[in-house]
Amino acid sequence: MDFKAYQSQIRTLIPLRNKADFSTMLDKIFFGESTSDKFLVKMELSRLAKPCSRIIDLREKVTDDTQQFMHQEIMHYLTPSADKELTAAIKLYGEYTIGAYEQVLEHVQKVKQEKSIKPVAKITPEVDPNITENIQLNNHSKQSAARMFFVSKITVILEDGSEHQASTSNISITGLKVKLSEKSNYLDDQFIKVDFTALGNDYKDKAITGQNITYRLVKQQQEKTGFYLYLNLEDDKPAFVNFIKLFIRSNQHKYKLDVHYYFHLAREKLIRTSTLMGLSSLPLYLNAAHNSPLIFSLRNQANKEIINDWRCDNANQLPFLFSEKRLAAMLNMAQPTLATTVYCFTYMSEGEEFFLSATEEELKKENLKHLFIEYGRTKPNWRCYHLTLQKNIYEAKKTYGLTDIKPSIFNDITHLATLTEIATNEIIEIDHRSDEKRDLNLLNIFVHREKQPGFVPVYDLFPDELRKEERYSFNSVIKLTAGKDICTGKIVDFSTSGLKIQLSAKESLARRSLIKIDFIDLQKLSKQFILSNIEYHVISSGPNNTFHLQVATRDSYLTMNQFFSILIKNNPTHFQVIPLKANKQPVTSRLREAAESALHPAFFYVSTQNLKAKIGLSSIADTSKALKQLFNINSEAIGSNNHLALSNKRLLERILHTPLRTVSTLENSLNFECTIYVQKILVANKHWEINSYLDEDFKSKENKRKFILENKELKQLQILHYRLTSIKAPDLAVVSSEINILSCYAKHLGQRIEEEILKINAMIQVIDRTKQILGD
Repeated sequence: MDFKAYQSQIRTLIPLRNKADFSTMLDKIFFGESTSDKFLVKMELSRLAKPCSRIIDLREKVTDDTQQFMHQEIMHYLTPSADKELTAAIKLYGEYTIGAYEQVLEHVQKVKQEKSIKPVAKITPEVDPNITENIQLNNHSKQSAARMFFVSKITVILEDGSEHQASTSNISITGLKVKLSEKSNYLDDQFIKVDFTALGNDYKDKAITGQNITYRLVKQQQEKTGFYLYLNLEDDKPAFVNFIKLFIRSNQHKYKLDVHYYFHLAREKLIRTSTLMGLSSLPLYLNAAHNSPLIFSLRNQANKEIINDWRCDNANQLPFLFSEKRLAAMLNMAQPTLATTVYCFTYMSEGEEFFLSATEEELKKENLKHLFIEYGRTKPNWRCYHLTLQKNIYEAKKTYGLTDIKPSIFNDITHLATLTEIATNEIIEIDHRSDEKRDLNLLNIFVHREKQPGFVPVYDLFPDELRKEERYSFNSVIKLTAGKDICTGKIVDFSTSGLKIQLSAKESLARRSLIKIDFIDLQKLSKQFILSNIEYHVISSGPNNTFHLQVATRDSYLTMNQFFSILIKNNPTHFQVIPLKANKQPVTSRLREAAESALHPAFFYVSTQNLKAKIGLSSIADTSKALKQLFNINSEAIGSNNHLALSNKRLLERILHTPLRTVSTLENSLNFECTIYVQKILVANKHWEINSYLDEDFKSKENKRKFILENKELKQLQILHYRLTSIKAPDLAVVSSEINILSCYAKHLGQRIEEEILKINAMIQVIDRTKQILGD
């Protein structure tokens, strides 16, 4: 047996040789090797661990200076690097052994070889500053769970019934990477059953023993180390998923964990949070089957002005934009998505304020676009918006806690719309017709006159109020059991899913620990419910021996939710409510997840390094096809974007660096927008020549109109709305679990997360306006 090929495995086993589970670890690390080879490994470990008394004298063997170093009462003549190697080897073996002696000699030989090789001048590849990594914001990552690299024998059963012996390469709660003994072609998307034979024999757990788990084949490929199948879990077996989850959690210290998964997940979470904080578009959720389709909207600090601008006569006017008739017309134009322009303004008549709004299509149909725009522009509250509309069904993409219930209102969502304000002075009328009517009374058809719909909630993506439900002050005796400890206390206040309690004696309850509560006084009031051994988790502690608890199990939640609801309903004047700071709304994490679908334009993230701004990361959803195509021009790297359309002709100086310098000088909030006209000319070898222009680059309006019409005919023009805004770095607590894992297994990646995110201070949002302006 050639031990040189197994040095890393042998090094892993050296500190474990005196452990009780040494044989088990040997079998796992040398899985698939013969019994005789494992015996030889044991013999080799025994040889390496034997004490050694030989002196290492390098004075005649190396050209470097040597010094005397004492190790365990033996004087050696070593170079400084050899001394460090011997110290590390003694630490590994526990004493000076034959293995430590040989390790130092191998180190010396390696140093000699490295010096004998002539250094080759490194050729640093030219880095294109326009290329940025694309990150996923809408939570549709292909790999949805962390992998652990683990080899275990399995049996693969194909759809035709044939069985193949194989082994896992890595495992997760959502998929498998499987290594087969020989290459073979299978049909992608076919269902494959997997019998975890080795794991089943080792653990004897009914969740995995004798179970054929169904997976779907998503990819197959030949790699350097063998032929592999990539499988996605398709079986609905919670017990199996829970087994794999616990297995990975309890063994991740033994096997290599895919830490890069946690790195990318943490970065995506932080960027997504920053984007939602700075998103200037207003997400609106609709039910096309309702006579009042608008269900709710989502607000942040950046888009709240849109809601304010759509108020008139102390009423929200947004429901009129999505009236039953209007929405039906929009859906007829959606193929399957719709992007259009919306114009609105208000005017006063005899002391009464009226609100007018119209879509691009409505104005063209009535031949009133020029009249509406020219008259509306004279009003101080004239506004212009980019509107998108697309189908949207809410589906939870992550696991939620017992109390983070899916809001019933989410079941009604059929469509998502977004409103993004655009500069009103950039409206281009290239198709203005001279036969338009001039009577202002004709605009009355766009006045909001319908009956005012009912209240439409506006939810905050970043609320000040963190509580999910009302709490009620109440004093009632309880008994608490924590493990073997039992104590008494009282309720300070309660909600249907939580408690604040005060214990009679000073106790130490660990955060997240599981405790049981007996409601001594309340049990006397109820014969319907058993109010003992109700399980809660400790959330936090407070002064005067108080603790905040949250219900821990589904049975406990159902019991207390029903009991407290009935108690409050039957005694409306008895309980004093602790008022919420803000209006009650669904769980924040659910709202932010629903908002991810609104992140469909292109985003670029600006970081400042050495007082110089640089675009470092980007995100373009696959659904934004026109933008995806534009920002992938001349980019061969997979998973990257090329922002050449924003940077050619030194454009970044005008649309990025100058605005950033201005805002730092004036100390005001950054909100810079412009229109970019991108001319795309196909040259030789499928290479594109890109030329970008701003409004100021044209000598006159007529010159700009001529340029647009010429390039429209040649189909080589793309028109972008560009907005540059400041964004804040989110609290790193958002990714505390991922950072904790990285700090254990890859500290440098945890530091890299903090360095990358904290330097991002601005965001670019790009919307494709080509069809809306050219009228295609």
